[in-house]
Amino acid sequence: MKCKLLIIIFFLSFCLFSCKKNENEITENLKFPYDLCEYDGGILISNFGGDTLNYFNINPTGFISCFKNGKNNILIPDGNGLYSPKGLAVKDNFLFVADIGKILVFNLKDKNKKIDEIIFPQNDSLVNDLLVMGSTLFISVTNSNKLYLLNIDKPEKIDHTSLLEYFQPVCPTFLKSEDYYLFIASDSYEKPVTDDNIIQIIDNLNYPSLRPIIFENGKYNGLELSPSKTRLLFLNQQKAGYLGNLVFENGNYNYEQITNENSLLNSLLLINNKLYISDLQNSKIYIKTVAEFDNFPTVLKSDNNKD
Repeated sequence: MKCKLLIIIFFLSFCLFSCKKNENEITENLKFPYDLCEYDGGILISNFGGDTLNYFNINPTGFISCFKNGKNNILIPDGNGLYSPKGLAVKDNFLFVADIGKILVFNLKDKNKKIDEIIFPQNDSLVNDLLVMGSTLFISVTNSNKLYLLNIDKPEKIDHTSLLEYFQPVCPTFLKSEDYYLFIASDSYEKPVTDDNIIQIIDNLNYPSLRPIIFENGKYNGLELSPSKTRLLFLNQQKAGYLGNLVFENGNYNYEQITNENSLLNSLLLINNKLYISDLQNSKIYIKTVAEFDNFPTVLKSDNNKD
């Protein structure tokens, strides 16, 4: 009888641990998840698909999933023209997806139908992140050191000739805006890391010039702001498994461990004080609670650091 009781206790403990673990990770219907985007009470996730991690798939293995109400379902399956989908952005129920040398547009209110493709110049192969500001789409192209602008005032009928080169930061990856400020991360990808691979900010979008806010060179990707907007959260893939945290008031920053060094943390999204962190290498998304108040010693609440 005592043995049976121990077995029951062990089983219940295992179930409770499994439930807690599932609450802090998304693994269902993910295959090399690259970027995250809020939409309609859920999160859209771009996935490379395929058998191996490849930024330039030659087959249309890419797909989009949607995490909502605790489930991650396939929204746009593979075979719909996505190869290695990267940055995501939504305007007026139209989904913009950065892919190899182009942006694809899907109508999320009409059976997720693909309605357009915006093709980039031949050398712009690594079209990376997308950011909507009003009626303008900001686009980073990492391999050719470019930021583009695209007029999306009418997303159902885009004027392709409105695609214009805006600025030339070195290897721009992820973008983040706040008011009229634009934060730009830089990652050399397959090239050696240089002193230009840092995090910078454009203070005036009408007269763009870059100002470094993190001078340490690295492989910077996901960018997000803390709930109080007093900190910049970021990922540096040279510090595998860690989340960076910059305090605007004094410019100090540190790193907090999220997972082990065998990860490739890539994208950040903050919703209702929950930080979603994509792990491109291990096909996972980690969910962490973020502290709201400024004097907290770390960004992540300590109880979640024990996962």
